Amino acid sequence: MLAELKPYLTALVMPPASMIILLIVGWLMLDSKKYMARGKSFIVLGTLGLGLLSSSNVAVWLNDHLLDPYPMVSAPQLLQAQAGAIVVLGGGVEMDLPDGVVQLQSPALDRLRYAVELHRKTLIPLLVSGGKGWGAKTDFESEAQVSKRVAQEAFGVDVKWLESQAHDTQESAANTFKVLEPEGIKKIVLVTHAWHMPRSVQQFEAAGFEVLPAPMGQITSSNEALLQSIPSANGLKTSLIVLRESLAMLILRIKPWTMRVRDELEKMSNV
Repeated sequence: MLAELKPYLTALVMPPASMIILLIVGWLMLDSKKYMARGKSFIVLGTLGLGLLSSSNVAVWLNDHLLDPYPMVSAPQLLQAQAGAIVVLGGGVEMDLPDGVVQLQSPALDRLRYAVELHRKTLIPLLVSGGKGWGAKTDFESEAQVSKRVAQEAFGVDVKWLESQAHDTQESAANTFKVLEPEGIKKIVLVTHAWHMPRSVQQFEAAGFEVLPAPMGQITSSNEALLQSIPSANGLKTSLIVLRESLAMLILRIKPWTMRVRDELEKMSNV
């Protein structure tokens, strides 16, 4: 039940929803003399928070300071590493289109395109991963099935393996290991966005893989420094991506500690 609520809880905790909630609470507090000053502070914090997070320069700064960078790789490096598979992580699908055909969202399509490019240069076989997100409709094909179809129809490339059951990155890592381990493959090339790579590498290594990261879609600043400073929807979207990944990494770090605390409490209750 909690896993199914994860996308909704994340949306509420992350901006802009959290900033909007702060503004609403502050506005409601203005009617009270006792809490008026605090309400004004909430409104100022909410406004400043939205403004700063909507700046692309701030988004780039957050990315540089909160997420570990990974260098791009070349085809000779992949061949030298002798990886057994190129694993492409899902990035979302578009449903309810007018023609009724499910398509990949742009992040997923960009990942697949880059993986196909690496495949053509190295001939390392492809595995596409992606089930149905926690909030997705159950009567549509999995993202992995959509990726396989798009790879064939749009790029003329065959996908060798499908992992079509995962709801998130952790499940993708575990399920992919179940697919590739019987093939004797434990060294993989992992393709996903650069901002998603730190968490992905950690979870795929925990599943038992030796991972060669192949990041794409890096968060960078343009030459228009002044334009980058002006709040924009794209700036807010990028900040949200970085903050969400940072929160996910924090949860991964504290999860072992919370598990140990839970085990200790269970031992104490059984005494």
